[in-house]
Amino acid sequence: MNLVISSKNYNISGFIKSELEQKIDKFAKYLTEDASVTVLLKGEKNQLKKVEITIRMRNNVLRSEVGDFDIRTAIDKSLDKIERQLIKHKEKLIEKVPDSIRYDSDRIDESSYSRIVRNKTFSLRPMNPEEACFQLELLEHSFYVFLNEATNKVSVVYKRNDGDYGLIEPEK
Repeated sequence: MNLVISSKNYNISGFIKSELEQKIDKFAKYLTEDASVTVLLKGEKNQLKKVEITIRMRNNVLRSEVGDFDIRTAIDKSLDKIERQLIKHKEKLIEKVPDSIRYDSDRIDESSYSRIVRNKTFSLRPMNPEEACFQLELLEHSFYVFLNEATNKVSVVYKRNDGDYGLIEPEK
């Protein structure tokens, strides 16, 4: 496992860095050897501190971002969030792709798996991303799938936590 801890507008003390390294080492049981963990601490004195943790392993990316006025609280919340994601990811992969993530030999209750309960089809019409954002707002959904008229590819616009929009486009 490769670990990178960095900061933006935040001075990391040696104690916080070593404490963070210890806590992340506990995730090694879930990760493959080629996994990389990136931790970014952001914030200034007397302001909201943010902790972003990104884990990349093979074809998977897990991410958590948490803010708090206390950096240790933000770290703990972010680590808890990423650990829940790792456990959920582990449970899904045990049966499907056993060599993509480390796991114990204990069985996972299959009733805890998510399942598709509804199938929806719709026609895609060409539009630009701005028009797709407008449709997203009209429907009051969190995302909208459309055919990008400029690229002729299926794309997705989504509402971000900060109120702005994001655009997801496929690569070749």
